[in-house]
Amino acid sequence: MSAREAEVRDRRPPARPPTASRDDRPESAATRAAMRGENFPVAPRVLPARLRQELVAAYRYARYVDDLGDEAPGDRLLLLDDVAEQVRSLYAGRGASDPVVAGLAPFVSRVPVPIDPWLRLIEANRVDQTVVRYESFDSLLGYCRLSAEPVGEIVLRLFGCATPERLVLSGRICSALQLLEHWQDVVEDHAAGRIYLPQEDLRYFGVAESDLGAPTATPELRALLAFETDRALAWLDAGAPLVSTLHGWCRLAVAGYVAGGRAAASLLRRSGHDPTRVRKPRGRDIAAAAATALVRWPG
Repeated sequence: MSAREAEVRDRRPPARPPTASRDDRPESAATRAAMRGENFPVAPRVLPARLRQELVAAYRYARYVDDLGDEAPGDRLLLLDDVAEQVRSLYAGRGASDPVVAGLAPFVSRVPVPIDPWLRLIEANRVDQTVVRYESFDSLLGYCRLSAEPVGEIVLRLFGCATPERLVLSGRICSALQLLEHWQDVVEDHAAGRIYLPQEDLRYFGVAESDLGAPTATPELRALLAFETDRALAWLDAGAPLVSTLHGWCRLAVAGYVAGGRAAASLLRRSGHDPTRVRKPRGRDIAAAAATALVRWPG
């Protein structure tokens, strides 16, 4: 083992092999807990086992890359570079020693997913190491194209539903979901030194950065978050017609993602757009919104 490989191994958070033990299966207790913390149903239990397992493997990869970018000690860029090398090795047929990347092997051997979406998720976390403010909404959307849109592409390709037109609509849905998550996490992100609210919008609404960490939301911050929530919903609405173009399990899954976004926006509104009071959607919140999504775009 080279000195570089040893350094990467020692700094990477421990990754559990997917099948090493009962707790290390794709749906371990830790994985299930993480999925429950999302705004949308990651892998609905009604899906066939194989599809569910592959969605969970993709989710574990995305969470793993995020954890490296957000929490790993030491040189995070080095760690992210190593994961990218592991993904390239997997696609080259050499396998991967990283157990989370190796867990994607059944997925990529069956599903024609190009390597690009996996690498863009890594690139998003590289960006996070150097960019902690976004001047404009357009620049934030550029980040979402790395951090969110690849997930939608992976899902559509898993179900065999990817077309150029559908990928455009999926990108809008995924960007909206990412935006809504940022608006939910304003206080948490501020504490970590990151602000995703566009700087130009902070200035327009008269919101100081210090307001984002205050125990009570100011009227100006509430007005700003109301504006940003409506804008995220507009992006969700622009992508939601994707549901009517889909059938079967893919339609069900995507309707769940749209529903999660609507539930998150509803909870932001019900909190008075106060980031200190907002909560994440629960199962019943998403179920109600999912029924609306399936009926609204019957196809």
